[in-house]
Amino acid sequence: MPIDFDCAVCKHRIRVPDGAEGKRTKCPKCQAIQPVPSESDELRLKDSPSEPQPPYSPSTSDVFQLTEPTPRPQEPKPLADAMPDHEADPYAPSFGEDAVKVNAARIEAMEKLQTPVLICLILAGLGIAANLVTLIIAVINIVGDGARGNDVLVQLASYSIGIGFSIGLLGFACFSLMQARDLKNYGLAWAGFIITLLPCSCFFPLSLPISIWGMMVLSDNSVQRQFTS
Repeated sequence: MPIDFDCAVCKHRIRVPDGAEGKRTKCPKCQAIQPVPSESDELRLKDSPSEPQPPYSPSTSDVFQLTEPTPRPQEPKPLADAMPDHEADPYAPSFGEDAVKVNAARIEAMEKLQTPVLICLILAGLGIAANLVTLIIAVINIVGDGARGNDVLVQLASYSIGIGFSIGLLGFACFSLMQARDLKNYGLAWAGFIITLLPCSCFFPLSLPISIWGMMVLSDNSVQRQFTS
């Protein structure tokens, strides 16, 4: 159960959690640092109330802790009694612990997405390169066949539009996958893995299982909550 004792300086009632005997705590009213008495000390003080208490002498560790001047005691606020006990408890957890938990969850989500995103990026880049090589070979073959006039333009346009569309989709997939890697846009992350499912290059059979793996990771609620948008 909590330990209650009076401040040695301002006599303000201080409450600390059980197990804090022998440790030092700070008075929430006058900011004085003092040791937490044990149960035997409290009983001794109650049995001899008239016995004067020795003044508290700060140790060497207290001198180094109090590098700033002690602030003036603040006036009691009307709503101080209505505030929960953990706000006056010096052993209550701080906001830094919550920030560490958030960062740890974000790092864990990035680690889950890192492998499928990296493999899909590599396969998409190889697909773009393969499509460019295919387009160059097609142009050489069309020109080498001796076609003239409108036939050449029609064939070149058909190849360029088809292969160019595939290259554009793979380029957009690379951009979306980088957004997924940085946990920036949840919708684009899904788009990147979906596009790699499409037969846009000769590497489509290899990217198929990896894309499904990435979408399964995106479906995890713990990963979804870490995206900024």
